[in-house]
Amino acid sequence: MRDPLEGTDVRLARPWIWVLGFVALSVLYVQLFPKQMAFVAMLLSLPVMIFLHELGHFVTAKRTGMKVTEFFVGFGPRVWSFTRGETEYGVKAVPLGGYCKIIGMTNLEEVAPEDEPRAYRSKGYGAKVLVAVAGSTMHGLIALVLVFGLLTFHGDWQERTTTLTLDEVTPDYPAYEAGLRSGDRVVAIDGQRLRDYEQLFNYLGARNDGETVTFTYERDGQTYDAPVTLEESTLDGITRVRAGIAPRVHIPKISLGDAAVEAPQVVYELGKESVGALGKMFSLSGIRNYFGLLSGDEDADETQRFLSPVGYVRVGGQAVESGLVESVMLLILINVFVGMFNLVPLLPFDGGHIALATYEKVASIVKRRPVHADAAKLLPLTAIVVGVMGFIFLSSVFLDIAKPADNPF
Repeated sequence: MRDPLEGTDVRLARPWIWVLGFVALSVLYVQLFPKQMAFVAMLLSLPVMIFLHELGHFVTAKRTGMKVTEFFVGFGPRVWSFTRGETEYGVKAVPLGGYCKIIGMTNLEEVAPEDEPRAYRSKGYGAKVLVAVAGSTMHGLIALVLVFGLLTFHGDWQERTTTLTLDEVTPDYPAYEAGLRSGDRVVAIDGQRLRDYEQLFNYLGARNDGETVTFTYERDGQTYDAPVTLEESTLDGITRVRAGIAPRVHIPKISLGDAAVEAPQVVYELGKESVGALGKMFSLSGIRNYFGLLSGDEDADETQRFLSPVGYVRVGGQAVESGLVESVMLLILINVFVGMFNLVPLLPFDGGHIALATYEKVASIVKRRPVHADAAKLLPLTAIVVGVMGFIFLSSVFLDIAKPADNPF
């Protein structure tokens, strides 16, 4: 019998064997440890987002005839790379960013005479703006796809309602000790008929540690009363009396057509909120509030702060624990915020390149001759922007370690 693998190049087959093995192990791990794998996926989403951002710049630069010499995920020393054609592709040691190096982004860069026609600065206004905005566009598309997927497969979470049916009763908490279980429907508290879960939540929130309340609930068509002695506990930095219950959430289904219409509206509204949040954080009151957080001012608004990679790990873990909707929403919010933040009209942001291209276009029309901006005049401002970003990064890491934000979910 002839060897069926005769002629197979082991060097070519080996990468596919590794890939198939990795996929098989990943599937097995998901089945055995779904929450751990979900958390790993949340962490990996950052380099994936960076890759897609830079891919947007890369593809549009190539399509408009610009020369791209490097395409890397990460900063610092090279970990792995290869060269294909005129571009070096690879990964660097610090996965906190990435870049796509296009020649001649400003007049400060020296470019070989034969490459000048393919430099960014030599292209027309439309090509410059297309390439510069491509990164933020990718974030918008990621958010749009995630919103559409969430609406289609999980329902319209914006219209979700909490019911009086218990989804979870935490062991070792008062309600569990009193006999309540998942699936029970609470109909009254201390004899007071309940309209919705919010009424129950507010009633319990007004009680004191050690106070006993009577839950009236239905199970299998029968009605029972259970005295529950509330206990004060601290969870994710929030201290209050708890019974140890969580409601079942109803999320209405939505059609594909409605999802296609609603998804862009959701992304648009989130974009507006991101712009408003940025304006608020960089206002005088927002800056004072941020320094108040750093100095330990207890009256400072905890919600007005940046999220560092350290904070993202923590919040990502909380999102995974809270469920699918919260996990996907975190990714949506980050993509929308990063996309809008990157359009700030200052170098080195992409928005700064758009602003320069727009200035050159308008000035050329007004003066009726080609006008090219001198990036050297903007170096002091760019240095300030880079310094501010460095300060925000280091201070947000400090806050996320020394004073973690409350669980947002």
